[in-house]
Amino acid sequence: MQETRKIQKTGGSTYVVSLPKRWIQNAGLKKGDQVAIGVTGDGILTVDPHMPRETEKLVKIVEVSQVTDSRALIRQLIGAYVTGYDVIEIRAKGRIPAELRKTVQDFARRVIGPEVVEESSGLVILQDVADHADLDMGKVVRRMHLMAKNMLEESIKSVKDLDTGMADEVITRDDEVDRLHWFVEKQHAMIRRNISFAAKMKSTWLESDSMLSASKALERIADHATRIAHSVRLLGGSRIDSDTMKNLEQLSAEAVSILDCSIEALFKRDSSRANECIERTSGLRERTNAFLDETMKKRGKVAVGLAFAAESIERTGGYSSDIAEIAINLAEGQ
Repeated sequence: MQETRKIQKTGGSTYVVSLPKRWIQNAGLKKGDQVAIGVTGDGILTVDPHMPRETEKLVKIVEVSQVTDSRALIRQLIGAYVTGYDVIEIRAKGRIPAELRKTVQDFARRVIGPEVVEESSGLVILQDVADHADLDMGKVVRRMHLMAKNMLEESIKSVKDLDTGMADEVITRDDEVDRLHWFVEKQHAMIRRNISFAAKMKSTWLESDSMLSASKALERIADHATRIAHSVRLLGGSRIDSDTMKNLEQLSAEAVSILDCSIEALFKRDSSRANECIERTSGLRERTNAFLDETMKKRGKVAVGLAFAAESIERTGGYSSDIAEIAINLAEGQ
């Protein structure tokens, strides 16, 4: 969105243009701060609030003496990562406990970019070595879509075949989807923080916001695929009858189709297509509710397993509809 500003003259030879208040607030600037002024080859003037500090790295210090356990530490590390810190220093007054040190190492393996660059008995330093400008947010979201779609399809197949091995593979792949989502979160934070990084990424704030929201929806869809996979063990050796299984497969196929539709609308910025996707979710919800009503007539483990699967399929349709709404917002806001 563009705004117009009048050029004003102060003194004998100084011309002044006011800057938008919202831009100042988003950039975290205040009176007295400096900005970098540049001119592009086609004569466009750029105002960069972060260029003078572009080489500075954001450092987060984590004192393990203030951390209660490994779960609290991993949440803190992920929080520091996704909010855009370049360096995370894990410190202790004495030795870092072996359990917490292992947690730090596991974290470094689970995320994209951070590597251990320095380590001693009371210190571990992680530094993000990834070139984020080379890893397009859109490509990461497309990868997440393919993974979530595959997880959904295989989770339903594992239910049909009572294949615990396949179900376990689906559950394991959820970690990779989380990994990609955290990466998108970090890129979004970096774009919000540094306008020059946004230029390198060839992205706008609106595009970044849209990719982050789509990534979150896909991460939720992958969670639901995992929930379906968990239902295989609930079923035990109880196989689902062919007619019921056929209905479940049809519901799943429709949910996957709506997901594909929504992702297509997002990347094509097609409002019309997005609205079609949203309308289809109403039909899926009705069919899923009818399936659940029939499921309640069954007994034992089969009823519980089917309910888990059907509810997750319905939620997948809902999150796909969210992606379609994101597509409309992006299309209308460009």
